[in-house]
Amino acid sequence: MQLTAARSGVRPSPICVPSEPSCARDCDDEAVTDLPGVFDSGVVLELAGHNSHARGLGYQSDGRVEIVAASGTRVVAIVRGSMPYPVELWIEGGEPAWSCGCPAAEDGSFCKHAVAVAFDVAGPGASRFPPAPAGSAADRTDEPDLAAYVEGLDRARLVELVVAQADADWRLRDRLVAEAQAALGSGLSIEKWKHRIDGVFAPYGEFVSYREAAGWAADVGELIDVLNELNAGGHAVSVVTLAEHAHRRADEAVQCIDDSDGWLTDISSRISELHLAACEGARPDPVALARRLVDLELTSELDGFHRAAATYAEVLGEEGLTEFRRTVEPAWAALDVDDGDDDRKWGQDFAVRHAMIGWAMGTGDPDSLIDARRHDLRIPDDYLEVARMLALASRADEATDWARRGLAEYADRPWQLAGLRDFLGELLRSHGDADASVELFWDAFVMSPSLTAYRRLLDEVPEDRVSWSARCIDRLRGDSSNQTIAPQRLQARPSDALVDVLMFEGETDGAWAVAQQHGCDARKLMALARARESDHPSDAIDVYEPEVFSLIDQKKNQSYKNAVDLMARIERLATAAETPDRFHAVLTRARTEHRAKRNLKKLLDAKGWPDHGPAS
Repeated sequence: MQLTAARSGVRPSPICVPSEPSCARDCDDEAVTDLPGVFDSGVVLELAGHNSHARGLGYQSDGRVEIVAASGTRVVAIVRGSMPYPVELWIEGGEPAWSCGCPAAEDGSFCKHAVAVAFDVAGPGASRFPPAPAGSAADRTDEPDLAAYVEGLDRARLVELVVAQADADWRLRDRLVAEAQAALGSGLSIEKWKHRIDGVFAPYGEFVSYREAAGWAADVGELIDVLNELNAGGHAVSVVTLAEHAHRRADEAVQCIDDSDGWLTDISSRISELHLAACEGARPDPVALARRLVDLELTSELDGFHRAAATYAEVLGEEGLTEFRRTVEPAWAALDVDDGDDDRKWGQDFAVRHAMIGWAMGTGDPDSLIDARRHDLRIPDDYLEVARMLALASRADEATDWARRGLAEYADRPWQLAGLRDFLGELLRSHGDADASVELFWDAFVMSPSLTAYRRLLDEVPEDRVSWSARCIDRLRGDSSNQTIAPQRLQARPSDALVDVLMFEGETDGAWAVAQQHGCDARKLMALARARESDHPSDAIDVYEPEVFSLIDQKKNQSYKNAVDLMARIERLATAAETPDRFHAVLTRARTEHRAKRNLKKLLDAKGWPDHGPAS
């Protein structure tokens, strides 16, 4: 069968439905009888290629195919992918013919939607799984060396094989066509490709539901793959324009897709990476590019062009960076107008601020960044950006000052300071002041004691670890005894930190003593009990028993299961400690106080534990 001849000789035909009385096609809702023989599994695989074949089978298995009309030689269907696509399969001259409304099938390729319909009309008894390609080296032990074989093929045979595969694989065909156009010095049809992009992002202008979002994102991902291949095939100039068009379509999609899983974030990132790669290859006019980048950054909801000038600095060069600043300057100057509501203005003008920050970072000039940051120092990392640029400009003293300012300004946010402190520590060490670096991390430990702060400090003093460890533990013991010390927000109390440190150092008994004397977090107490239960089973039971009833009080089936599992642990420990009455007391209390909880009772009964209480 000449599979490719049928496809290339048949133009995608308009869809027909039974409600159109003027339609002359043979769509009389009869059972499909001849199609499965022509569109058998082997033919479908050869027409579609393995990728489309596998995805089409998945679509059919998910119930995405709706047959609209069918006869012995033709079927009309709707396939619900990211959008509803009309598909038609028919027999013409004894050969398979088809059409689909999706972008992948614009050139007549046998897409995944056509595959799904072919599988659906084949019926449940059909063989839908042709032999898969060998997946491992072990599967291919009897095969010849394909690379050596292909090297020995003559040019005519290679051309025949590649063209035949391209007829069945639209992505390969698009790439070869693009490379051929580039070799001939002709460009892509921008309007055609914009139309294809529009079709993938919103072919019918419908809202994409959560259930459809993954399929929609997969289709967009395939489109971006093809655009990357066009860029690699010598069409960087065209791809710059197409990537910007795709970004606009993605930005519009924010309003018409349930993006609960964050697909658009990845799509935006991939489009911006594609655009940058194309710009690096095409080297567009820097002035025109700068203007477009400002527009993309200031008018987009997605973050693909956030701080564009910093990302594109090498492509823009001095001329482009100058134009970027000139273009964004009017909006930047407007921020200086003090209307007494800075927080509101900051929210509205976030894009403008970061466009200017990106420009300053692109120039590599710390003073420009300091100026751009003058109204926008809101988190420790803002100080870190300035300090890093000052250090790169060999202005170490100023970098140190900025880092210390950030640490002081946000001393009440110890959980946000790690990056800034690590930078300052490295800066101090690199300039011969290792003692100041150690003091920096000691101060951090004192300000916000934790196992993380403890370990970070010890990393600074590998040759004097023992004495510094003792100093930290002594400090924590003193703080744990001082009940007037109140931990900061999101900061562990000193006794919690001390328990963590002692357990880290393998001093489990010491940690237990601290927990008993000063208290600690319930989860740490459970961890301690687990660590000590083999040698101190009674102590572990003391911890587990109240936890059992805390779980039961949550009145959830999973909590009941967790409580019963913990009771089984208590039973084992009580037996080992030769105090079985401790378990019996827990069991009796659970059955007596919570007799009304029938789901809990079923779990207890399933363990074979006796119930000596009154009948329910």
